[in-house]
Amino acid sequence: MKRLISISIMLLALAACSGPKQEDSSEVSLMKVEVPPQDKNETAEVVVAPAEEDVEPAGAASGILTEKKFIKTGRIEFETEDAEATRKTIMASVRASKAYVSRDEEERRGDAVSYTMVVHVPAARFQTFLASATAGVTDFREKSISNEDVTAQYVDTESRLKTKKDIENRYRALLVKANTVKEILEIERELGEIRTDIEATEAQFRQLKGDIKYSTLHIVFYKPIDTANPFLTELADAFKSGVGNLRAFAVTLVAVWPFVLLAIGTVMTIKWWRKRRKAALKKEKAELSSE
Repeated sequence: MKRLISISIMLLALAACSGPKQEDSSEVSLMKVEVPPQDKNETAEVVVAPAEEDVEPAGAASGILTEKKFIKTGRIEFETEDAEATRKTIMASVRASKAYVSRDEEERRGDAVSYTMVVHVPAARFQTFLASATAGVTDFREKSISNEDVTAQYVDTESRLKTKKDIENRYRALLVKANTVKEILEIERELGEIRTDIEATEAQFRQLKGDIKYSTLHIVFYKPIDTANPFLTELADAFKSGVGNLRAFAVTLVAVWPFVLLAIGTVMTIKWWRKRRKAALKKEKAELSSE
């Protein structure tokens, strides 16, 4: 009996041990079956991603834009009550914008004192300078801003300069290989002409780049002058009026000069005729009295 019981216990133990092993093996087989589909999906994603990345650089490469070149100029004119304060404001804006002044004049015109300043401002700071230099100004007598597109001129000048320099380099290479004095002289003459052209083109190109880099603004502000003596003003106006009348009379006299000459000729003819008539009458009287 004891033997039977012990055999049963051993069988149960073996069955219990064999059960977990089969389950583990089944789980392992399932995992092996699920893994390949995941690998396939991952492979497909990896293939698609590089294709998308290859398309983006091609699109970026096709979007090349030519940089535009502009020359900006402007002119403003306004009235101010305090010319010195206005000038200080403008000069402070010049320093803040790293600009420079090429012209600064003061002129008295009739009943006002006019100030003219020509300021060259970095193109990127033009609007900022304009706003700060005219802070507080609400009424402009004149305000005009122009923006000229000089891209074609810039590209053309740059291309011509490069071409001329290439020609100069070719002439220098020929000069090294020249064998006779005549060839050397001819090449040096051509080099001198091309060098003159290069220097002239470089000067034009520098001027063009300077005009592009720095915008030009003409600033005119004026302060009215109060006339304290009205009598002198009236006297000056009367004098101007008299000069105007004299000018008008002279113009009128010049316009009617044929009639003036005709009148003078008529008067002189009448006087001559009267004088001759008197002389004839006097002679007749003398003859009658002698008889």
